[in-house]
Amino acid sequence: MRTSGAGKGGALIAVAGAVALGVTGCASNSANSGEGKGSTHDAVQQAAAVAATSSPAAVNGAADTLTSSVPNRPAGGAASSPAALPALPAVAGAAARNSNPVPKLTTKPQPILHPTKPTAPTTPAPPKNTGSNWLSGVPLGHNTPGALDPRCKTGRVICIDMSTHTLLWVVNGKVQYGMDVRFGDENNPTRKGKFDIYLKMEHCISTIYHTSMPDAMFFSGGEAVHFSIDFATYGYAHHSHGCVNVRDRAAVAKLFADTRLGDSVVVY
Repeated sequence: MRTSGAGKGGALIAVAGAVALGVTGCASNSANSGEGKGSTHDAVQQAAAVAATSSPAAVNGAADTLTSSVPNRPAGGAASSPAALPALPAVAGAAARNSNPVPKLTTKPQPILHPTKPTAPTTPAPPKNTGSNWLSGVPLGHNTPGALDPRCKTGRVICIDMSTHTLLWVVNGKVQYGMDVRFGDENNPTRKGKFDIYLKMEHCISTIYHTSMPDAMFFSGGEAVHFSIDFATYGYAHHSHGCVNVRDRAAVAKLFADTRLGDSVVVY
């Protein structure tokens, strides 16, 4: 049999229960006649004293004595006043033993962090050359053009400088913008001179070399100004078959939209 603090608490509850039974069982004739009053009072005092000793055997004995000392309640009798009985001493810690406290959180919950996918760095577009002096503020390619040929100062002219590998779109002597170009080699040279645009084909395939020639502006036989994917890929390591190749797709598309049949082309 366990004799821990829980057993003591149970014995105290039994004693308190016996006291309650004794109070309830007190007859009204005890208060009127005085019969059993002294014995009941003494028994309660004894039970209170035993309860303080915390001995289970003593408490059990006091409970038996208290029960035998309290007279039976007559039928229909009124219970005596609880004030006539002395209060039992409070037992410290009884409520704590019967309670079940909820443990408190000792750490603060941490937020769940979701990793973010890193974004790939963007490669900035290479800066384009802008002219200085007489070409100040004019958008150009990477190459720097030389002096403007006199034939380019009148009317609407595509002015092509083979020495600087540049093309300028000029209207009434004023340069609008420029771009980088390349030409044919010694076996297929680009012809020099002044010509006119006689044919424009946005989607063109060479019938001789079976290569794409987007935004083609023909000015001399089969020679034309057009975009070249080979030029955009390999630069000046390769060459054309006599055409004027442009490597800036957006620039040549703009030139194709701005020009019209009959505009001049000067190659020097």
